[in-house]
Amino acid sequence: MPNVQFHTDPAPEKPSLLKRFGAELSYFWKRQRDAVLGWSILLLLFLSFLGLWSWCGSLTGVYHFFRNGFSRDGDFVQKTVRHGEMYGQKRVFDVEGVEFVFRWCPSGNFRMGSPEKEQGRDPDEALHRVKLTGFWVLETEVTREMWALVMGTDPPDEKEKLLPVADVSWDQAMEFCEKLGRKIQYRVQLPTEAQWEYACRAGSERPFCGGDLDQMGWYEKNSRGRLHPVKKRRHNAWFLYDFHGNAAEWCRDGYDVDYYAKSPEENPTGPYFSNKKVVRGGDFASPASKCRAAERGASHGGEAGFRVVVEYVKPKKEKTPRV
Repeated sequence: MPNVQFHTDPAPEKPSLLKRFGAELSYFWKRQRDAVLGWSILLLLFLSFLGLWSWCGSLTGVYHFFRNGFSRDGDFVQKTVRHGEMYGQKRVFDVEGVEFVFRWCPSGNFRMGSPEKEQGRDPDEALHRVKLTGFWVLETEVTREMWALVMGTDPPDEKEKLLPVADVSWDQAMEFCEKLGRKIQYRVQLPTEAQWEYACRAGSERPFCGGDLDQMGWYEKNSRGRLHPVKKRRHNAWFLYDFHGNAAEWCRDGYDVDYYAKSPEENPTGPYFSNKKVVRGGDFASPASKCRAAERGASHGGEAGFRVVVEYVKPKKEKTPRV
């Protein structure tokens, strides 16, 4: 019987775990490449948006960033615009080297006053609906530098020029408005009580426009008993500063404890006759309850600070002479 020998091939070597993983990954990439790229791009865009949101400080800031030339916090200028295009839009009047920065408060309606359960509420704060025409409002209280420039007084020290004025009468504040109006050729006024609260709230119905008074204003617990420079606390949703505390603010209206019950819904301007003027916002020595957005103060012959509003007046059309 012939001697038969059988030869067997050696068993194939098993691929290493790393090679198998690489092969499976390559297979997965070939089949799912488009999906992976798509989701990766979406994730990158989402993370970029979150970063931009954080940098701009709010969704409003993000909107302004894209809408107005890649600028942070809505900090853009359109000096030739007569009426604002969006809330928080910035407009600058340069008066002899001093910038008066205004922000646009759009036409709209809001609930003025406070709910019955709000802590610190007073009886003269009945909730009611108010509708307002848009206006420009100074983003801070009038500073000592602004006051000296417009009123022709001695300029303040460098350390004091950004402090708000807090010791002027209502008549002096109205005189300031008249003189500033002549310089910028616009109608300048004190805000009405409704305009003040509308700008302060900036769409919020909370007692304090940003929710946390310690971050939004200077009052008895954080002011150390003194005034502070403007724009050192957080702005509200329309990029307006210092509505709560620091310096109390005059409004144009006279004060009437029952005015809310009989005021017109559209553009209310306060009672016709009153020996007191409305003061809003509280000051650096006020408790939190007196710095609320709805808090109504009144003064006869006292002193406070203020901010101003600009209302555009259309020029009269020149009549073409007949030939």
